Amino acid sequence: MRKYTFFILPILCTMILSACNIPVMETAPLEPPPPKVVETPVVKPVKKAQSPDDIKLVTATLIERLRGSRVAVDNVTMDPNGQHAVGELSFSYAGFDVKNVAVTGYVVNVIEPGMAMVVLEGVILFKDVINRRAGVYFATQYIVTQQGINITKSVMAGVPPDFPRVETFFVPQKKLREAGGKLVSYTDYYLFAIENAEPMTYGAEGKKSGKNSDYYVMTFCKDRVFQESSLTMKITSKPYGAGKKLGEAISINDSGWRILIAGGKFSPGSSQNKFYVGVAYQQNPKGYIPEVVVGEFSNVKSDITTMVATTAPAAPVVAAQPPAAEEAQIQPVEGPLANGEVYLNPLFPDDVEIIQIRLKNLGYYKGKIDKNYGPLTRAALNGFNKKHGFPKGQWNMGVQKALFKGTGQ
Repeated sequence: MRKYTFFILPILCTMILSACNIPVMETAPLEPPPPKVVETPVVKPVKKAQSPDDIKLVTATLIERLRGSRVAVDNVTMDPNGQHAVGELSFSYAGFDVKNVAVTGYVVNVIEPGMAMVVLEGVILFKDVINRRAGVYFATQYIVTQQGINITKSVMAGVPPDFPRVETFFVPQKKLREAGGKLVSYTDYYLFAIENAEPMTYGAEGKKSGKNSDYYVMTFCKDRVFQESSLTMKITSKPYGAGKKLGEAISINDSGWRILIAGGKFSPGSSQNKFYVGVAYQQNPKGYIPEVVVGEFSNVKSDITTMVATTAPAAPVVAAQPPAAEEAQIQPVEGPLANGEVYLNPLFPDDVEIIQIRLKNLGYYKGKIDKNYGPLTRAALNGFNKKHGFPKGQWNMGVQKALFKGTGQ
């Protein structure tokens, strides 16, 4: 009988309340308690104008690691139990100056008062005394406390160039053979080429036929090229790799710094016996990026400030008749930026400065010349591209040639 008590009592209570005209309150079904709110970590993005001390200290530590140095940075430790990786250990950046650190990501997560976890990524740009350039991507995670910085994770890898810069010299074979075993490194070859290169110009009274002799054509890549990349050189009798092949190039690789050398009988400075040097680059022959021509040189080279005058043969002047000779037509010679001998890379601040100055002179860029390839510079470039039929957001050799056409640069 007891087991039915819990069912009968509620019914009796309801009947009694109804008989006494006491309203019965309807009860809402029970709801689960609200979930406990857990506060998410505070995210504090840093402004570009600021340069927090932790960024300086962490990047300095990574740079010392790239250089193979054992110099410790005060208040920074590399967690021995953390995860750390360097893309390649065979090359040291000792002897290279840091030209710029471009921070592409910086997020601070406050774990508790006085402690934060930071994720930092960016690119470190290096340059040495002979103007070689190299870029390294880095990403790191570290803990910041009042006691210092502990780097728990880090990874660094070289950044392959999209369009490497190249320089070409014409050196007598006899001089290179005499140098013999004295030339060991890339720097040795480069300084030798600068000192012994044959000039590629001729004056108004100079001989345009040139001296046909044994020369080496030496091309130096000024940006570090990776093992899987292809860098080739062709010497032909006509431009753009056409015509007769005049020389076969060999490649010297000094830790990613490439030298291409081809020997043959050439006439530097000869406008009658011209030959052409073409240098092509492909970042990864197995990838989707096509091969591009990064250098086109001929055996006759004029200074960018030279003005070329083309004058018709003079005819005898007869009284009461106009002179038969045409007036000289003066045309500026296009410089290396406009003809594609040098490529500006927006990754490098010095190159961005040149682009900004040109866009400002044309009225597209209204900002400061700050070497930053930011929104204002991109907007100015988009304005130029739209007017000249180039896609939005694109920077390539075609855009560069159009931008600097007629400047002498």
